Amino acid sequence: MIFRKATEADIDTIERMIRAASARLGAAGIDQWQRGYPNRQSVEQDVAAGVGMVLALGEEILAYGAVIFTGEPAYNDLTGGEWLTQGEYAVVHRLCVSEIFVGMGFAKQFMLAAEAMAAERVPSIRIDTHPDNKIMQRMVERLGYTYCGDVVIESRRLAYEKLLCD
Repeated sequence: MIFRKATEADIDTIERMIRAASARLGAAGIDQWQRGYPNRQSVEQDVAAGVGMVLALGEEILAYGAVIFTGEPAYNDLTGGEWLTQGEYAVVHRLCVSEIFVGMGFAKQFMLAAEAMAAERVPSIRIDTHPDNKIMQRMVERLGYTYCGDVVIESRRLAYEKLLCD
């Protein structure tokens, strides 16, 4: 497996992955990714900015997400808690797994690769998820993330942070 920047050639595949993930969330009754975001334009912007990343096996894209080092404005308004760190951090957004690889641990592998990349530049990494997205909550908690409070991105999100170095 390799962890690499997404390219323009990957956009169609990633767009299909996001649509399938949105459908899975909707079918599970989770009101996340149900209003047309993320979409192709989101992926195109990620690729153009150099923040779109894929976990791939050969030509097959297993997982996609954006790993951003310029912050997340919504994280400035954390409620009900506090961040573990102040200052620079990485954030993962738009994490999804290819429909045919769901449940095989590739979201976790993506996160571990993102953490390794981020550890070279910042002291921590953050992520948020919908309160009903129990699968994502369990995964980030198992990976050692700490729930820090709530943020609003489209609607209420649970915000997590993990320290990357001692």
